[in-house]
Amino acid sequence: MPARRSRGESLVELLVALIILEIAGAAALATALTAERLGRHAAAGSAADAVRWQAYRQAERDSSCTARPQPDTVMLDFPATAGRPAITTTVRCGP
Repeated sequence: MPARRSRGESLVELLVALIILEIAGAAALATALTAERLGRHAAAGSAADAVRWQAYRQAERDSSCTARPQPDTVMLDFPATAGRPAITTTVRCGP
């Protein structure tokens, strides 16, 4: 009985390979979408932080703060934003 020669892959092997490729593609897509979503949230949080930092520096340089005769602290309240919770901080004023 002559040995049977295989020419190429069987249908089952091709289907298994296709399923493996689909799983790998779905995982790569999920990773890419997660990275994009996190990047968007980080950019929004960074913008909120920049606004807060500018408000802090403005309060720190305000004449009512710098002209105090004695060292003091002033409370500075920041409202909650989409990416950041509300926060209260202190600004050091005076000499």
